[in-house]
Amino acid sequence: MVREWRRLKKIDDLTYIGECDSEHPAARVFGGHVLAQAMSAAYYTAPEGFYVHAVHCYFIRGGEESIPITYNVKIIRDGRNFAIRYVEAVQHGKVIHLAEFSLQKLASVKDTFSLTPEFPAHVPGPDGLISNITGRHQKVAEGFDARELRGQVTERMAPSLEIRPADLNMFLHGTGGVNQKQYLWIRYKIPVDKTDYMLRHATIVYLSDLELVTTGALCFDDKMFKLQTSMDHSAWIHQYEFDINDWILYEQECVANSNHRSLIHGRLWSRDGKLIMSTSQEALIYKVQPSKI
Repeated sequence: MVREWRRLKKIDDLTYIGECDSEHPAARVFGGHVLAQAMSAAYYTAPEGFYVHAVHCYFIRGGEESIPITYNVKIIRDGRNFAIRYVEAVQHGKVIHLAEFSLQKLASVKDTFSLTPEFPAHVPGPDGLISNITGRHQKVAEGFDARELRGQVTERMAPSLEIRPADLNMFLHGTGGVNQKQYLWIRYKIPVDKTDYMLRHATIVYLSDLELVTTGALCFDDKMFKLQTSMDHSAWIHQYEFDINDWILYEQECVANSNHRSLIHGRLWSRDGKLIMSTSQEALIYKVQPSKI
């Protein structure tokens, strides 16, 4: 049985407790899971008719999957057309995650003008592609070392999602540093009520943290890494209305790397070519240093 990630219990008007969605909690909690729960907590305190349009957060410490997370919400501002919420995620009395959410009053939007980049229509659709999990299992069966295969272990940490890379070999083996862009189709497997805009928005934020670290490593030709982790994450929601139950194309590109830090930009597209969200993330990546003889 696949469990929904949004498992929040209200303690008081500004405090919520969240649980992990991994069926076998044994490691660090997925950062997107914490971010999505923080966003839900922020939404629960927001004025009616205000939608999150921008997110900025920091992943400070690794959270434990087996321990509930406390979300403390601070109301920074409730304006006429915009509101700001600040959310701390806490475990063992220590802050593991900080997030800021800016919300816009939907009724204040009067101008229908919009501008978006061109949809990457050359990318093959999801129907004929293999999932990252199936591809990983096939590679291991062929004799590849699982430790040398790239990609996050979503089978354990994000069981409610399915990912189908447009180029499975690039996703699992990298490009030898030649190409820094890849495309992923992602689908949330649990049906979401079309009228539940809070769950729809928080779910796309949940999946927006997926595999950016993997893309940040495309600039390297190494097979193994000592550490790969998200440091921060920003997201901007361009479309409030979209179908979270359908496949979403995640376009990701590593645009810079220095001092062990990769900067990755992303775009999330609906299947019919609408730009839903833009993202930006800095990932900390340490290569395995060669042994000294």
